Amino acid sequence: MIKYPFPKGFLWGSATSAFQVEGDCTTHDFYDWAIKGRIKDGSNPNDAVLHYRYYLEDLELLREMNHNAARIGLEWARIEPAQGSYAQDALAHYRDELVRMRAMGLKTMVTIHHFANPMWFTALGGWKRRKNIHHYLRFVEKVVGELGDLVDYWLTINEPNTYATYSYYFGIFPPGEKSLCAWLRTSSNLQKAHRRAYELIHRIHRIKGWPEAVVGWSLAWIHFEPYSKELLDRVGKALTEELIISGFMRGVRRYLDFIGIQYYRSDLVKFPCNTVSHPGVPKSKLGWDIMPDRFYLALTGCWRKYRIPIIVTENGVCDDHDELRPDYLVSHLFYLWRAIQDGVDVRGYFHWSTLDNFELVDGVSCRFGLVHIDHDSPVKTRRIKPSGRLYAEIIGYNGLTEQMLEEYGRKFLAQNRI
Repeated sequence: MIKYPFPKGFLWGSATSAFQVEGDCTTHDFYDWAIKGRIKDGSNPNDAVLHYRYYLEDLELLREMNHNAARIGLEWARIEPAQGSYAQDALAHYRDELVRMRAMGLKTMVTIHHFANPMWFTALGGWKRRKNIHHYLRFVEKVVGELGDLVDYWLTINEPNTYATYSYYFGIFPPGEKSLCAWLRTSSNLQKAHRRAYELIHRIHRIKGWPEAVVGWSLAWIHFEPYSKELLDRVGKALTEELIISGFMRGVRRYLDFIGIQYYRSDLVKFPCNTVSHPGVPKSKLGWDIMPDRFYLALTGCWRKYRIPIIVTENGVCDDHDELRPDYLVSHLFYLWRAIQDGVDVRGYFHWSTLDNFELVDGVSCRFGLVHIDHDSPVKTRRIKPSGRLYAEIIGYNGLTEQMLEEYGRKFLAQNRI
């Protein structure tokens, strides 16, 4: 019996990023990053999952997991490998994938920029140079004009707050700079790029006579809390939240048809902006706190502050052997259900990730997928995990049953602090 039903028409899907699953592309900066030895496990995105070859098989996996929606990305470096030169075969590939998704009854969400950049764009100074925004907008105009009739939801930029911080402040992502000035310029440029892309996408849809575009962007939505009740830690929490989330929202608030929330963890903040984990709570393989009740606080906090429809565009856990993921999934969906009951306008949930992919600088050794990938196999053999079967059952019910909570949720729901 369904005890915790979700709204009719709720989007149920999972997400992928182009360069993290496709393989067979050496013209983006994360490939260059791997060649330079900057990936922790020594792996390379060029042959991580080979989704570009095996996308038909992967679409069948979505069907088997009962998805009614899917989020995919477009690889800028594959479509525009040289400045101003477009690969029509790549555009035809994405069109075929989207046509097949639509034929399966899937709602389509497409991410235009997801961390990776063409090497020619990086050579021009990348996102820290404002004059380069027009290159991105030219790409947006091309792909929207070619594919927009098949896209239900557009994401202009994936986690601009993560990209700016990791690429230009911590130097973890390419180009590996560590500069406050570069971080500030990049953050501003990403916001400007989204605003102009938002207007451009809507204009193209109107000119083409297509249904009104639905355009958003996604933010890494960490739930911050002060480390202590001391004034300085409370100030540090507010400052960190401003730098990582609120500042990015302020620049684009009027240019969002929905906001994509990507929630993975909650952090404590010591003054001025030092983040630490909560003591005594379960952790993922990456050391991130697993606190599903904070997911509820993130959702309700976003809704109270912005009143923009929400789609959870990513939520998941790094878990090598699928030991944490079933409990993680059920407990987080319980708190998502609770947020909806309390009036938060959440319209969909996309689990991260569909496949065990190339997980950024951690490489293939970090597994987030509902589908297990045998990275030692030349064809990257796929197998749906127990968590993927459970997710299919949840989607089939359009909700959670009491049995699911009894069997899977206890490990993390016992932390209930709300």
